[in-house]
Amino acid sequence: MKKVYIIFFLISSLCAHPHTFIDVYPTIRVNDASSSVVNFKWVLDDMTSTILIMELDSNGDGKISEKENLFIEKEYFSIFQDYDYYTYIFFDGKKVKLPEPENFRATIENNKICYSFDIKLSSNIRNITIEFGDSSYYVSMVLKTKFVKAEGLLIKVTDVDNDLYYGYRLELK
Repeated sequence: MKKVYIIFFLISSLCAHPHTFIDVYPTIRVNDASSSVVNFKWVLDDMTSTILIMELDSNGDGKISEKENLFIEKEYFSIFQDYDYYTYIFFDGKKVKLPEPENFRATIENNKICYSFDIKLSSNIRNITIEFGDSSYYVSMVLKTKFVKAEGLLIKVTDVDNDLYYGYRLELK
């Protein structure tokens, strides 16, 4: 019986862990009291990046061309829409629909795949909380205070551990 428990534990452990780790670098630009842009830069982990570079850098020049960028956006990045880009925005504590990302750009930096995109917000940025996480546990979104650029704003980064996912919360004040 002990062997059955050990096998069950090993199998369940293999199924419930992240396969990809993404470091999230948000840069907040406040246009005025009612309009802001948040640029997100995702830096994918070494293993995922190595696989994607071999697959996506079709001409092997170590850069993402415009043609490659359009392909990546359509075939790789847009699928995250079904998962709200692992990004959940709250205004005054109420969840709102994530605006459609704009200005997508894929790059290769230090042998890692990076995705950069903008989200336009039309509410007071000082009442926003942004959470990052994946309820399927296949993607781990990592946010650290040192990753955030937000001039003129107070920020607070905390862990999120709820029934749906483990992730991070960015509060803007």
